Amino acid sequence: RGFAPAASQRISGELRLPAGPGPFPAIVLAHGCGGNRGVEPNWGPVLRSWGYATFVLDSFHARGLAEVCTNGPALVPLQRVPDAYGALRLLAAHPRIDPQRVALMGFSHGGALAMLASTAWAKDTYAPAGQPSFRAFFPFYPNCNAVFPERNHVSAPVRIHAGAADDWTPARPCADLAAALKATGQDVGIEVYPGAHHAFDQARGFTYLPKAGNGADCFPVMASILGPVIAGNPGCVKRGEIG
Repeated sequence: RGFAPAASQRISGELRLPAGPGPFPAIVLAHGCGGNRGVEPNWGPVLRSWGYATFVLDSFHARGLAEVCTNGPALVPLQRVPDAYGALRLLAAHPRIDPQRVALMGFSHGGALAMLASTAWAKDTYAPAGQPSFRAFFPFYPNCNAVFPERNHVSAPVRIHAGAADDWTPARPCADLAAALKATGQDVGIEVYPGAHHAFDQARGFTYLPKAGNGADCFPVMASILGPVIAGNPGCVKRGEIG
């Protein structure tokens, strides 16, 4: 079955500005399946100290969700792509934001969102000619397992960050995708951190999460970014991951 976009959704977020008059470059921060708990504390102060405004996007509150780690179908990353582009349009209209220098940084579920938002399809769909577009994309430990035609063309530079010991969103599929896109002349790169587990930038140590849905062994082939799945390995989702 293919994916059908939902009706318009009002989404919230928090904008914080660095010191000074601006206009500032900005980073949209997209949380993972567990929500915003680690995004602002770990990244907000650092990015603002570098001179970036930060907009922490909340894809859960308006939808009445607390988490989607254990109930993934409740909200898939593709459904969040309009959230990111909506935040971009809001920031581009802000007098203290430079609309030409807004990037998207996403983590896990938000990293998958960033990968999908980086496609030329997403730009053409949500930021057509004359509309603001993202300057760059920074997906952290995204899932890169799905194969679909639209992923072969990105709209701006992409820099993936992944952990070599991540057993939830393994680095290898992302490394293979980055290499394939780079071979076609596209500005895509990846940094794989030795010994790093999932959420390595936000967690102290690692914890086993027995109820989390884990699709690390799922490799769906889709007719398009909107589906349907035409090949794959049904029943591949397991429970438990180290984060």
